[in-house]
Amino acid sequence: MLEYGIKLVTTNPTLITKAKEIIKLVDSRTKKTRAFVLPASYAPYIEKIVKEIEDKKWVEEKKKLLKKSKQKNDLEEVSELGIKSINEYLGNS
Repeated sequence: MLEYGIKLVTTNPTLITKAKEIIKLVDSRTKKTRAFVLPASYAPYIEKIVKEIEDKKWVEEKKKLLKKSKQKNDLEEVSELGIKSINEYLGNS
């Protein structure tokens, strides 16, 4: 794994376009990792992981909305939320 500072990459973006391995972008002032850049050859693995992350975020968002609706104690709103969620998940408008 290569490690570059953000400033270096902004002044020389070809470091990313020519990279054949994972690049770790680090903020040189705070020494915190800000991003990882992966070569396109990792796409099949990344797409699977991104799908899982998006699914988990979707479930958490719906749980929060459901909890908020239950606090209002409005059965109609809760059922409407469920229908919208199912349609959204299935891709129906």
